[in-house]
Amino acid sequence: MKKEILNKILKETGAQAILLYSPQNRYWFSRFQSSLGYVLYTEDESILFLDGRYITAARESDSVTNIDKILEFKKIYELLNHEIENKNIKKVIFESDWVYCSQADLFKKHLKSEVEGYNFESVRMIKDQWEICQIRKACDITHEVFLEVLSYVKPGMTEIQLSNFVTNTFLQKGAQKLSFDTIVASGKNGSKPHAVPSDKVINENDFVTLDMGCEYNGYCSDQTRTFVMGENGNPIINEIYQIVYEAQELGINSIKPGVKTSEIHKICFDYIDSKGYGEYFTHGTGHGLGIEIHEEPYNSVAGDKILEEGMCVTVEPGIYIPGTGGVRIEDDILVTSKGFDYLTTPLRKLQIVK
Repeated sequence: MKKEILNKILKETGAQAILLYSPQNRYWFSRFQSSLGYVLYTEDESILFLDGRYITAARESDSVTNIDKILEFKKIYELLNHEIENKNIKKVIFESDWVYCSQADLFKKHLKSEVEGYNFESVRMIKDQWEICQIRKACDITHEVFLEVLSYVKPGMTEIQLSNFVTNTFLQKGAQKLSFDTIVASGKNGSKPHAVPSDKVINENDFVTLDMGCEYNGYCSDQTRTFVMGENGNPIINEIYQIVYEAQELGINSIKPGVKTSEIHKICFDYIDSKGYGEYFTHGTGHGLGIEIHEEPYNSVAGDKILEEGMCVTVEPGIYIPGTGGVRIEDDILVTSKGFDYLTTPLRKLQIVK
């Protein structure tokens, strides 16, 4: 499937080769992770160029895919130009959405071919079965961590203590690392969608928003749950929790091939707005995820992609009331041939920590 995607770009642009420079796209294509490297792709051959830090690991790896040849480089442009001349490549495409202008200038200066930028932001939208399995495993680990959180969290601990517990538990459960910095927002801090964990104490009857995720084999999970510390939480937050829950339910149930991503956002926003809280829903309803925690397609006002089988997206409406608190519920959803499937657990009803 990945070669078909790149071949389509070659045909569209009239190029004979694609140069993948970003770590994300190189890993997507080759399943080999490195901070620096290059993939030169043509319809006939794919070459992975690595420096001495990674060359042995790549050659010994059983997981490298789609690569015909692995070459070590010291002077990369000499090697690239050797292949360009041998293959009679007249035009090379690079990732204009990722490469800095200074790097693009180097490509244009040193490569012995026409060099042109192309926006690759959408190439990873549709996941194959191996990719879906990695995301699902990351989501499974996230669920396990959340269950541990519900047993661990107590009034009197700080947001930072809970955040540190989340980090350690992810690593204990087999995650490679966090997919983003954990968000813990308790009480009034819940009004800040991307609150940074602080020394604030989590109090009895506080609502706590916990946004967390991990990487497994280079693929991300992203889950948000809002729970309450005791049975006497703020009645306003109780009310908006139910509204957010119902909005998310509507958004998730609307997912299927052929639906425009902006429609997912509209469904969630319109429901929240109908309940009188539209001004407090201040962000898009979701995003794609995979190798990066945020990637195409985006479920937002500006989202212009059409859902297709194999896409993985989040649905995460929220209501945030300054001075009072907030609620967000987020799940990772796979678009299937007939509709959708949960990647995260559907454990979305309000959890009361006693």
